[in-house]
Amino acid sequence: MAIDQAGLNSLLATFMPKNNMTALREQRANLLQKLQQSDTGNQDGDRQQPGDIKQQLRELVAVDQEIAQKLYDEISKKLEEKRLEREAAIAKKERDRERALAKHERLLVNRSLSKLLSAAGKAGHPGQACIGAFSGGSQEDKPYISEVDRDLRESVQYGIAAAEVAVRRKNAEAKAQIEENAERKKAAHKKKSKRVNIMV
Repeated sequence: MAIDQAGLNSLLATFMPKNNMTALREQRANLLQKLQQSDTGNQDGDRQQPGDIKQQLRELVAVDQEIAQKLYDEISKKLEEKRLEREAAIAKKERDRERALAKHERLLVNRSLSKLLSAAGKAGHPGQACIGAFSGGSQEDKPYISEVDRDLRESVQYGIAAAEVAVRRKNAEAKAQIEENAERKKAAHKKKSKRVNIMV
């Protein structure tokens, strides 16, 4: 009674799931061994029928295709996981960058406002400083005026820097939103293209 080795191997692989790839490789090795035996002939001198050889070749091709498909699936799964990890890392980096820009913007705005309040406090502190600025003032008033001017200049510089950071942050947000919308459209288009209409 002849035993179908391919069927036996697939049955064993089903009941004893050691590793599907290992079972496929063993099945391939068995088929190659059978083909080599049929090519050289048995010890009794009788050769296998050409139909049996063709069947073994078909089984070998099927096993090779299955092995290739399994390898392709494993590699594509690993690549997909790596791609997802990279995308997650990039997204995390972008979120951290946006948080840092927002924090930097708040710090610059706060610094600008504190300098502005400092200038207002210094201008109101020495009673005659503002009048002295227009009338030429005395030597005692000049330090107050120069400090007020310096605080106002710094306030303006911090305000400009905060505005530049805000523009960068908003541009980054807009760019991320555009990319996200493009990905959604691409995914929706991909879903639509996978549908097949069959008309009878």
